[in-house]
Amino acid sequence: MKISSIYSNGMILQRESENLIRGSFEESEVLSFLFDGQEMTVNYDKDNLLWSVSLPEMPAGGPHTISVSVNGNKEEITDILFGDVYVLGGQSNMELPLIWTTDFHYDEIRSADFSEIRQFEVPKIPLFGKKENILNGGCWVNADQKHIDNFSAIGFYFAKEKYLKDHIPVGLVQTAVGGAPVESLMSEENLRESFSRIKPDYIHSGECNKDKSKGCLWCYEEKLEKYSNMDYVQSVATEDLKRQEAWHKNVDDHDPGLSSGWKNKWPAGQYESFVMPSTFYQTAHESFKGSVWLQKTVNIPSSWCDQEVELRLGTLMDGDTTYVNGTNVGGFGFKYPPRRYFLAPGILHEGENTITIRLVVDTNIGGAVKECPYYLKLKDQTIDLSGTWDMRFGYSSEPLEGQTFFIWSPTALFNSMLYPIGGLSCKAILFYQGESNCEYPQYYAPLLIDMVKEWRTLFGKKTPFYMAEVTYWLGDGPVYEEDPFDGVRKVQHEVESQIPSCYLIPTYDLGFYNDLHPQNKKEVALRFFEKYIENEK
Repeated sequence: MKISSIYSNGMILQRESENLIRGSFEESEVLSFLFDGQEMTVNYDKDNLLWSVSLPEMPAGGPHTISVSVNGNKEEITDILFGDVYVLGGQSNMELPLIWTTDFHYDEIRSADFSEIRQFEVPKIPLFGKKENILNGGCWVNADQKHIDNFSAIGFYFAKEKYLKDHIPVGLVQTAVGGAPVESLMSEENLRESFSRIKPDYIHSGECNKDKSKGCLWCYEEKLEKYSNMDYVQSVATEDLKRQEAWHKNVDDHDPGLSSGWKNKWPAGQYESFVMPSTFYQTAHESFKGSVWLQKTVNIPSSWCDQEVELRLGTLMDGDTTYVNGTNVGGFGFKYPPRRYFLAPGILHEGENTITIRLVVDTNIGGAVKECPYYLKLKDQTIDLSGTWDMRFGYSSEPLEGQTFFIWSPTALFNSMLYPIGGLSCKAILFYQGESNCEYPQYYAPLLIDMVKEWRTLFGKKTPFYMAEVTYWLGDGPVYEEDPFDGVRKVQHEVESQIPSCYLIPTYDLGFYNDLHPQNKKEVALRFFEKYIENEK
């Protein structure tokens, strides 16, 4: 016997609504199900070896307990609360964790402690050719200091406003995945029907972009067929990982900076100059891939040396390892996370201090994104780090061949993340998606409409759908002349009136031209909440 993992310790279920608890069983098993000590009727689907129990409608509050017994073995689910549940869907701007928003609300995040705001993050595992009936993995966590950093920022700020208003428990079910196109969020049956219906109108309006990861009108059938072989998917994913690891190992093995101690202060000499912040775009190094080292010497007053100091390095492309006086203080393997490192007392000393960044450029144009923060900070004092840095190239490599992100492929997320939580009762769906459909906005509208219809078969036919407008953006390396999301944004405005109980949340004015993930997610959440409250009256 198994219980779908979303029904686990600390879960929040929708108040005043029917709630199904679901799982699987073996043919020889007979279950006994108790809710707060009261025996409940177990319904069996013997063809698929699935079971379910319908809980009575309950008011907000708790805690409650479920006990499931089979063949003498008992499993308990404790600390169950009833409140309001919200499904979070879309891509990276909904997935974006709170830890990425500390420029705006650091003190608020560090003081958060809400035992009745909880999040369940659905595991991100692509699946093709079948739908998963029972969810495996994941757990409910409280919005406390142990877990808060990984909460969806929009989800948390929305939940906090809701909780402070009525003190009813709030459950967030996080299904958003960075980069996910709408095709990955639909079932194969729905996607085939949608594409076959729109194909006559759009097949002549473009062509396949030959993306290995995402499907489009011209290649979705090929991908559905090819990726239905999970052995093939696993073999490609394994080879991709091996190739990436080999590329990075080769760069590391041939980088003289690692073997010769370039993390420490460099001896006097002739070095190239790098203007912080800037990128290699339209320079002699635009096509460079490999490792490059940057270093700057700064003077630090004695009053800073026995305190924690914040080091901000904006957005670096692609991965960084950062050192201060030879000590590794942090790093990320890709460009999107804001670089915010905290220097423990004693790392800095009075007088000259050396900051060294090792950049590994594997995908994008290397460098540091402009108009981001680059400084050292102690309370209200800052030391600016912009200006001229010394630069040395470590190892120049051939470009790294891109991997296949199967998680973005048609049906991948519906099968593994959405279908297995079908039947979950929720108050509303909060959705932020569209950036990954900007190449083909001409047929985004019918796909989005069909996706919403299908999600409502999972979470309730009348479930309100709140959708964030894709925000303003012009690129973070090369800057585009026109916003690439204009087409998607127009579609979102068009479909709002075509989808029942659909509400578009404006965000265009909150965008920043070179930041795909603006940190001011609290304002986005407040706009979601204002529209939600308006419709609840």
